[in-house]
Amino acid sequence: MTTVTVYIPSTFRRFTDNEEHVTVQGSCVSEVLDSLGAAYPGIGDLIYDGDREIPRHINIYVNNQEIHDLNGTATEVADGDQVAVIPALAGGSQ
Repeated sequence: MTTVTVYIPSTFRRFTDNEEHVTVQGSCVSEVLDSLGAAYPGIGDLIYDGDREIPRHINIYVNNQEIHDLNGTATEVADGDQVAVIPALAGGSQ
């Protein structure tokens, strides 16, 4: 099994004991996210919607490349790769 590092944004760190980076295993992005959810209960509810899809406001990157530009959640990962979970920012002036 492949070991990757996952960047956890500050808004999700309450689920990872305030850790900014965690290590999980998986051979593709979906397995990495499943491993993340298994290791840190509750975080999967922030990453997936009710249909177990990644909502538009959550961006997932593998080595700084957005997975929608790759193979989506089927994007394969290799040992040492970095995955980042980035929620989109909202707000601003009206």
